[in-house]
Amino acid sequence: MTQTTTARSTNNARLALDEITIGDNVRALDPDNVAALTASIKLRGLLVPLIVRPVDGRHQLVAGHHRLAACRELGHTEIDVTIREHEGSSADSAAENITRKQLTPLEEAHAVQAMLDEGYTLDGTAQALGWSTQLVNARAKILKLPARAQQMLGQRTIALSSIDQLLAIGTVSPPLLDAVITFLDDGNEFAAERLAREPGWVLDSALRNTNTKAFAAYMDTVQPHVIADLRLGKKTDELHAQAEKLHRQINRHAYGPPTIRLTVTDVDQARAAGVLIEFDRGRPIIVDRSLYRELVKAAIKRTVETLTAQAADVAKDKQARRSGKTPDDPHAAAERERNAQLRGIADQAHGANLDLGSSLLTGLSVVDPNDINVARFFVYALLGPDHDNSPYTQTGERIERIAMGGIRLCFDELRSDVTKKRKDGSLGRMKIDYGKDATAAQKWLWKFIDGAKSPGEIYGRALVVIAAQEHASRLVLPTAKRGCPLRFSSHKDHAAKALAKLAGEHVPASLRTLQKSVARAHREHDQAITALRTTASTADAEQPDADNDVDEDLDGFDDED
Repeated sequence: MTQTTTARSTNNARLALDEITIGDNVRALDPDNVAALTASIKLRGLLVPLIVRPVDGRHQLVAGHHRLAACRELGHTEIDVTIREHEGSSADSAAENITRKQLTPLEEAHAVQAMLDEGYTLDGTAQALGWSTQLVNARAKILKLPARAQQMLGQRTIALSSIDQLLAIGTVSPPLLDAVITFLDDGNEFAAERLAREPGWVLDSALRNTNTKAFAAYMDTVQPHVIADLRLGKKTDELHAQAEKLHRQINRHAYGPPTIRLTVTDVDQARAAGVLIEFDRGRPIIVDRSLYRELVKAAIKRTVETLTAQAADVAKDKQARRSGKTPDDPHAAAERERNAQLRGIADQAHGANLDLGSSLLTGLSVVDPNDINVARFFVYALLGPDHDNSPYTQTGERIERIAMGGIRLCFDELRSDVTKKRKDGSLGRMKIDYGKDATAAQKWLWKFIDGAKSPGEIYGRALVVIAAQEHASRLVLPTAKRGCPLRFSSHKDHAAKALAKLAGEHVPASLRTLQKSVARAHREHDQAITALRTTASTADAEQPDADNDVDEDLDGFDDED
């Protein structure tokens, strides 16, 4: 493409790729950038010519190192170039900076804008930078925001994903955008994080916590306090009171005023007036107070008309039932009678609850540890119910894990020796079958618990099955089936600490020796891996790297992209 430039001497030409030289200190190519440009040029051609300058009878590359590599990848023999006798344009400098340096989003936005100002299209800018058109467009949007918002985006105080939300606010109501920026600039990091996904919540917070005079309201339902703040006038206030009265006539158990709703037509009217903020998600927001007042007035009047018609229908139905023309629904009559009785005794519940609290504190705050019912409640509640085979719940998971991870591994009657004999009559490697599911183990567990005759025995048997699951070695199971012990989390971890004290002294010496052997095997493995990594790192450090010399030369060149 041809573009406007500020250079003092330029010339467009087509050169053979072999005629273009690359400086000795050109930076290394980015393979991903080259691949993206290759796909773009193959589809749309080279939109942005390379920049070259005459040097010693040939042409040296100024800008377009990645584009040149992409054209070579495609097998091109010639390429469009712009020959610059003197310094490049601001667009060239922008392209150089943006492809060579780690810039902030704001700096990238200024660089993109410089290229657009000199005549580059969005597609051309994207191809020159090896970016997507969407990314170029996103960076260009930053400069449409107020200066402080630009700075906060550049500093990433505001997430880049929030640009569209900020533009949506600022396009309709610049004062409201100023309020949002002021609110976010006051150290409200949590709000800044929520801006992209919950812009309405951020708007509410900004209006409540800043001194702005901007107005905003949701275009769905109108709350009573909003109606009061709008000061709609005596006639509308009377209509609103009438709506509340009608609402109670229709439903005598109704609480508060009826819901005042704005319609799709109201939203369309605000949109046509250019005072509606709309996000991809969330409710639309109107920013014009005077129009909103008129829409709310109309909505209240509309609500009164609807409720008046409903009240007339209800009155007609009642009159028909009283005259005997329409038989009363017996189910409805029974329900009304029940509700009336409940309302009559509702006040008694307040005092009854206080009586309950007093009685429990007096009679149940200290219990007899030898009471079998106390033991049963805590033990059976702790172990939990059986599995319900539901794919949507985890009911019974605890008891199943206790049975599978402890009971079936620790008690002889739940396992069978299936070790095979060799041809010479000797036994092969030990093989024990522990069963495929938890059914047998769970039956054993509940028979064991249910057989307790005293509180102490219930507590003790529960500790047996829990400690078995806690300490049983899972080495006897295939690796894929070795689950971790069940954790009994509690306030201040009291439960786990108490279990360790109660069961720890009963762990046999054979199991402790086994646990130490396992820990030692893991430790020796970790040491061996660390030693191997150290040896490999030392070997890499001692081996010369030819690329390092090249990289040192590449760092000093500032004119290639």
